[in-house]
Amino acid sequence: MTPIDRPPYTVEETVVIRKRQAARSRVMGVALVGLCILFFFITVVKVGGAN
Repeated sequence: MTPIDRPPYTVEETVVIRKRQAARSRVMGVALVGLCILFFFITVVKVGGAN
């Protein structure tokens, strides 16, 4: 199979792609922070309930 020859992205396409990448990065960051907070609270509850 030969690769499809395609001209480089236009400026408008590049802007759209970068915006999508930034949005995905923000969502992944929020999800990661949310999981960290969830794990923290689970740990606090487990350690606090060890009495």
